[in-house]
Amino acid sequence: MTSRIPVHTRSAQYDVVIGAKLLDQLGEHLAQLGVKQESGVFIVSDETLAACGHVQRAQEACTQAGYPTAVAVVPPGDESKSLSTAERLYNALLDAGMRRDGVLIALGGGVVGDLAGFVAATYQRGIRFIQAPTTLLSHDSSIGGKVGVNLPRGKNLVGAFHQPLAVLFDVTALSTLPDREWRNGMAEVIKHGVIGDAALFASLEANPVAVFPGETQAEELVARGAKVKIQIVEQDEKESNLRMLLNLGHTVGHAVEQASSYGLGHGEAVALGMRVEAEIAAARGWLSQRDKNRLLQVLSAHGLPIVPPDYPLEDILAILELDKKHTRSHWTFVLPQAIGDVAICRDVTRDEVVSAWHHSRKEESSQ
Repeated sequence: MTSRIPVHTRSAQYDVVIGAKLLDQLGEHLAQLGVKQESGVFIVSDETLAACGHVQRAQEACTQAGYPTAVAVVPPGDESKSLSTAERLYNALLDAGMRRDGVLIALGGGVVGDLAGFVAATYQRGIRFIQAPTTLLSHDSSIGGKVGVNLPRGKNLVGAFHQPLAVLFDVTALSTLPDREWRNGMAEVIKHGVIGDAALFASLEANPVAVFPGETQAEELVARGAKVKIQIVEQDEKESNLRMLLNLGHTVGHAVEQASSYGLGHGEAVALGMRVEAEIAAARGWLSQRDKNRLLQVLSAHGLPIVPPDYPLEDILAILELDKKHTRSHWTFVLPQAIGDVAICRDVTRDEVVSAWHHSRKEESSQ
């Protein structure tokens, strides 16, 4: 079974296709998307995917369909999501003779998708690209057209909106994920449940999915999480308001992730972000103690952390100051009001964050 979910934004229309063995069908999909063979294809991936054989699968599928195909492989991890790596890829595209009618394929997780998408958005003022996510985490990042790279002082501070030609999610690739990476991805699935699918959250509450459950259930999870994001992106493509809801857990999460020198996984950091943001909401009386506890229990059941590490809080606050959503006087957060209901809050104070952080840390001493 293959799921096909249409995305309609002001600037583009495309499909999110979710199913097994899609990488082996890349050539067919390129033809269906109207990509001419003479246009050429350029695959960007990372060393981990190359070692698993996924890069070779994708390249063979393209070349067998008659598409001249070049490949560039970057080291895994956030260190590759940089302007220097982007420059290296620009030169690789030039060396491969890629023109404006070429197609770049981002084959990998969120780092590859963001990096390759940014390169596609800026190379020769923009070329077409396809997101081919291979991690559960990237069911979120591959949809919606937000692409970018990090600066030493913060995540995603340089970027663009550049919608893909298609998102082709091969759930077969998920079977090769280490268990920790699967759990990281589940943080984003849980996040989507909290934002807009209480039934999805309840199903994870009743039957946690802490390891890869097989292709059929993985396809269903990816599709349900993706639908929440798509509904929001279609209403607010460029994050003028409503799309900020998708940042639940990410405001604190990005700061914690950076403070860990990316030793924490993205999903682990988002889980901690949801914990701290739930504490802020509970202190304001927005979120019931019952729903806060439900969230913590679901995160724990999926092997995700709920007690912030013993990092210097001033370091976290300094990173938070640079968040692009904030105004000069207050911080902007997404706060849960109930399972399946969140709200944008533009007047969070530094003191509220400090209090929520300390309250979250208290659990460690009580265990």
